[in-house]
Amino acid sequence: MPSRFRLRRVFGPLVRIVARGFIRLGISPNVISVLAFLLGLCAAIVLLLFHWYVIYALLVFCAGLLDGVDGEVARQTNQMSVTGGFFDSMLDRLVDVIVLFPFLWLLNPLPQLGPTVWWVALAITGSLLVSYARSRAQAAGVTDTDVGLAARSERLFILVVTSLLVVVYPAFPYLGLLLVAFLSHLTVMYRVLYYRRQLQAMDTPKP
Repeated sequence: MPSRFRLRRVFGPLVRIVARGFIRLGISPNVISVLAFLLGLCAAIVLLLFHWYVIYALLVFCAGLLDGVDGEVARQTNQMSVTGGFFDSMLDRLVDVIVLFPFLWLLNPLPQLGPTVWWVALAITGSLLVSYARSRAQAAGVTDTDVGLAARSERLFILVVTSLLVVVYPAFPYLGLLLVAFLSHLTVMYRVLYYRRQLQAMDTPKP
């Protein structure tokens, strides 16, 4: 669909108005990105715990609005950087996932699956974020990106081994799922910190 029909054009004036308010308050783009993430997290919590769909909708809208505001503030205050862009993109992807998580519970047609659904979702999320972090860092100019414990080959190997061990104990495949979920998120955190150091070095003005 042509970009002229996208909602960002409709809400562009509102984004600029809110951005001017944040600029007057002296709030940095990174702080706004974190605020957008926290709003997305709050939206998921109120929907999951209290089923407040209207509050959920308002919080998701505000989180989406701030997604445009942080970039606008960065442009207007000349604070654009590869580090900030990477940081913002990773938080955006987390919000994309977090606001969907409550529906795993609220709209689950097979409640007997219990926590398995959550672990599958966490494993999928972690796996995608591991790859996304690397791709985003490469696009920003980082060359040494193959870092972390649970890259794709390691995650697949874990699933292979634990699935074969089902002949020993039926719960091994479930253990593999838990390991993939845990290790993938651990790898995401490590990659974000590692890439952040590389990107900060790129942002540092050369003498």
